[in-house]
Amino acid sequence: MDWNKVREIFENFSLERVLPAIIILVVGLLLCKLLLRVFDTTMKRSKVEKTALTLLRACLKFLLLFVLVLILCGMVGIDVTSLVALLSVVSLAISLSVQNALANVVSGFILLLTHPFKVGDFVEIGLQSGTVQELGMFHTKIVTPDHRQVDIPNSNITANDIVNYSVLGKRRVDIVVTASYDAEPELVRQALLAAADRPSVLQEPAPVVYLSAYGESAIEYKLLAWSKTEDYWDNYFG
Repeated sequence: MDWNKVREIFENFSLERVLPAIIILVVGLLLCKLLLRVFDTTMKRSKVEKTALTLLRACLKFLLLFVLVLILCGMVGIDVTSLVALLSVVSLAISLSVQNALANVVSGFILLLTHPFKVGDFVEIGLQSGTVQELGMFHTKIVTPDHRQVDIPNSNITANDIVNYSVLGKRRVDIVVTASYDAEPELVRQALLAAADRPSVLQEPAPVVYLSAYGESAIEYKLLAWSKTEDYWDNYFG
């Protein structure tokens, strides 16, 4: 340790420097508090998710305090250039060691700002599909139709296509059935349309039936009916 440099720093702590620094510290803290309060008031009127607001507020607070520390260091004679260089090296080392976690945080921040889905939406992400239960800064939790909780890293979500089945308010129910070649196609069509005649099935657009394929021993028919998103599974399995 360079004791001469340490002694030089303490010699610079004269009353003429320390007293203004204390005043700047008090004023700076009050100003930081005021700016954060203005930020909170402004963001309350926005549509940004609460989690994103928390992250933004934390970043703003860190930035304000960091600038205040730099100003104070300069006032009392501490070499600010060396401090910034040291912090840059430390920040780089931390970033390299937790780059996967940082990628998830950045991806979570992007998801909160872009709103591709919200809690309660039924989504398909990669090979997983389910209802969104929680959007966190590192993982997003979904519950599959067979009641399994899946935690998906946010970086995986932004790297995949996101299919949101809830955002438009309705989904199409596709039912495939087979009937023997002896069955009259029109009778099969009428039976399928009768099965779709239920209150939870939307009549606009109206349900339709298509003959979709000829198999070796049966004919394949497809019933297409529209449903509200919340009624989809009842109509699919009903």
